[in-house]
Amino acid sequence: MQTQTPDARIAAAMDRVLEAEHATASAIAEAQAAARADVEAARERRRVILETARERVVDLHERAQRRLEETLRTLDARAAALSHDDTSLAAVTDAALARVAAHLTSDDPA
Repeated sequence: MQTQTPDARIAAAMDRVLEAEHATASAIAEAQAAARADVEAARERRRVILETARERVVDLHERAQRRLEETLRTLDARAAALSHDDTSLAAVTDAALARVAAHLTSDDPA
């Protein structure tokens, strides 16, 4: 049986330490690469989410604009269909002003 000299044992221990350091450095490099890939995937996912949100906002805006335009056309058509003479409009206006004046000068908080 061969016994190792102290120098040989020290050399073997140093070799094991260097192997452990090398394995650790490799593991760190792999973890960093995986982290970079995860960050890039998250950034891409964020870009997709933002683009989808923008598209949805534009779509909602366009639909709301169309509904608004249709409502305005309907209101314009109804207004055109109604025939108001100046006398009836003046009467409605006078009545509304009288109600507002009464409300403003009333002591009743309601």
